[in-house]
Amino acid sequence: MNIDNATRVNYAVGLVIYHPEESVFKRIDQMIHLGYKVYVFDNSPNDDKYTQAIKNDPKIFYLTAGKNVGIGYSLSTLCATAYAHGHERLLFLDQDTGISGNTLEFIGQYPSSLPVEVERQYAALVFKGNPAPNQNLTEVSLAISSGSLFNLQVLRQIGWHNEKYFVDCVDYELCVRARRCGYKIGIVNNTPDFDHVTEQPDRAINMFGKQLLFRRYSATRIKDAMGAYLKLIFGDLLKNRQGDTYTLIRSMALYIFGQLTSRLIKSK
Repeated sequence: MNIDNATRVNYAVGLVIYHPEESVFKRIDQMIHLGYKVYVFDNSPNDDKYTQAIKNDPKIFYLTAGKNVGIGYSLSTLCATAYAHGHERLLFLDQDTGISGNTLEFIGQYPSSLPVEVERQYAALVFKGNPAPNQNLTEVSLAISSGSLFNLQVLRQIGWHNEKYFVDCVDYELCVRARRCGYKIGIVNNTPDFDHVTEQPDRAINMFGKQLLFRRYSATRIKDAMGAYLKLIFGDLLKNRQGDTYTLIRSMALYIFGQLTSRLIKSK
């Protein structure tokens, strides 16, 4: 796979912000200076500490509903807007995901390094910084959204992100729906300078001689997550596509385990 000689695809970058830190704006400024079109959906528009600069920057496509409308609505709007502006793909990044110019260049070149008939099968190529022996594409059932290079033509065909999901399972619902429509989700590990750990508010817990990362959520967030998981699981069963059901149940079990563990075991 020759990535160095691949042509960079036409893609925009999209972020959903909610009470962001200063580091977010430094990354946005970096992306703009590198020539990328940046779309920002603001779910805390009245937080003027850092957002005023984004609102007034003509180089940023600023979107908001005037309140926190959740990730489903925000991602749907970002992708549909970028598509309407002529972009083939949109790279979605969480506000606390670290990247560099090398990250963006690698992601831009990766799709064209694949055979055309292979690349067209994927609704999303999800880039991660996980250490791996290579940067080969691996098909998966579910993947989180941050680092996802969405094929906007495919998303337009199958429907944008489900606006009924507020935060949890927005990404999983899209993965399940894409696969039902005959498309794939792929993971690319070992992405250069991709950091989805450093700025995450996770707790490090030592278990069985290993350090595991968990994040403690509020009771309201847990309730929302359980409702979203159950909606997906029973929807999967009703559609007689039980291939995803086990994966969803396993993911829900790990979520519950993480929430219990983060409350019972002290972090080190």
